[in-house]
Amino acid sequence: MGDERVTAIVVSYNSGAHLRGCLAGLLDDPSGPDRVVVVDNASADDSPDIAEEFSERDARVEVVRSETNLGLAGGVNLALESSEGDYLVVLNPDVTPRAGWMKPLVSLMESDRSVAVACPLILTAGEGRVNSAGQHVHVTGLGFNRHLGERPEEVESDPVDVGGLHGAAFMIRSDALRVLEGWDTTGFLYQEDVALSWDILLSGWRIVFVPESVVAHDYHLTMYPEKLYLLERNRWALLLSHLEPSRLVMIILPIIISELMVWILALIRGPRFLRAKWRSMTWVVTNRVAIQEWRRRVFSRQTYDARTLRRSVRWSYPASQLFGLGAERGVSSRVPPGGLPV
Repeated sequence: MGDERVTAIVVSYNSGAHLRGCLAGLLDDPSGPDRVVVVDNASADDSPDIAEEFSERDARVEVVRSETNLGLAGGVNLALESSEGDYLVVLNPDVTPRAGWMKPLVSLMESDRSVAVACPLILTAGEGRVNSAGQHVHVTGLGFNRHLGERPEEVESDPVDVGGLHGAAFMIRSDALRVLEGWDTTGFLYQEDVALSWDILLSGWRIVFVPESVVAHDYHLTMYPEKLYLLERNRWALLLSHLEPSRLVMIILPIIISELMVWILALIRGPRFLRAKWRSMTWVVTNRVAIQEWRRRVFSRQTYDARTLRRSVRWSYPASQLFGLGAERGVSSRVPPGGLPV
């Protein structure tokens, strides 16, 4: 294990429908990871058995079982404890990597120590359109997919700095994650990729999108009440824990605009969404001690590079994504069986 360079971490929760394809894509690639850790977050389906099946066939695969659902960040932290390599690759189980996808990410990391995170081009499985080329992160903490819905040839052809990573697939320096004392788990689920992005940028590192690296993701843009609840409560926790009071005052107008937009979206989508948004705000008040502790950790780090963060955030909203969510009707097909564990 001491010779490993890249460890892939796949955090699984009731992922039996996708896990096999993800692991096969990782292991069948001659230039794939040296080690694969599957963290099972107390699944109730057959995904633990699928992971064990791969572990028995390939010595590179290790299965770690958690007795409770730790969320994505918590699952990655659990795998980090036993990872000794230089780089970590984090993949959702519904992501299928293309052959050779890791080499451009490693090459970039090797050539530039200022880059802490490298993001692949994430395509929508079955469609070939762009899911994400990294993220745009709004000044108020809203995260949006870069180039969503565009053709791959419309994105940048060379690596470019971006304001945020996409949690479905990325590579990160393991020592950078250790400097941060792991991936913060305050929000449990959703918005954690924006939080990690801000932690990386505030520490003075860069996040770079690498178009040569390509993966496919079973994705479509959607919203449902549990997701809105988690996104909004965690967005507010992020703002209150990562920004100085003077910065919050400076962006008060964008904050008001974002709040109005989210409330209008909830109103359009109906009573369950309105309740979800209201619950997100009450959660922030109820969990103010945990948020304050998160803030203490952020501001006690050796580096707080506010200028890098300010240069990386955007002040504009991608209208197509907002209108797409507003126009959606009915029950989202992405709601997990039994709902989200919130």
